[in-house]
Amino acid sequence: MENAHKSSSHVQVQVEEVIFHKVEELLNLKFEKNKKIYLADNAFTYMQPDFYSVENCVVGEIFAHIGKPKKAQDNKIANDILKMLLLEKKTGKQHRKIIVVCDLAEKKKLEGQSVLAESIRQFGIEVMYVKVCEDLQKQILEAQELQRMTNV
Repeated sequence: MENAHKSSSHVQVQVEEVIFHKVEELLNLKFEKNKKIYLADNAFTYMQPDFYSVENCVVGEIFAHIGKPKKAQDNKIANDILKMLLLEKKTGKQHRKIIVVCDLAEKKKLEGQSVLAESIRQFGIEVMYVKVCEDLQKQILEAQELQRMTNV
């Protein structure tokens, strides 16, 4: 992908694919990926979680980021949590809600002393760490650096 824009997230998308399969393996479940789930009676209010099982009531998001997140990334996690909670409200079913990270520092932060971390605890959301190989970690860091330089 030499022609990819420097702020492209194609590396993170590839890493999310690897993590997706690891989550299926760890949980011994098959998931639908990016399934469009409507949360209201219109065409605009929907979510597309990174993994979902209607049969097992499991919904999750994967964050392929390493290092200190930007505020927008914390906002994305919070927004994804709201969508998971709305899914439960809309379906009337308790779901196993999972946020998957590939950075131990991020896991620690999401389990820490912030409003976001407390919300995660209070709403019963699991934070799962999935280790990715050093080569993928390096690719993520390089992509993040390119994105940082491009999006200054």
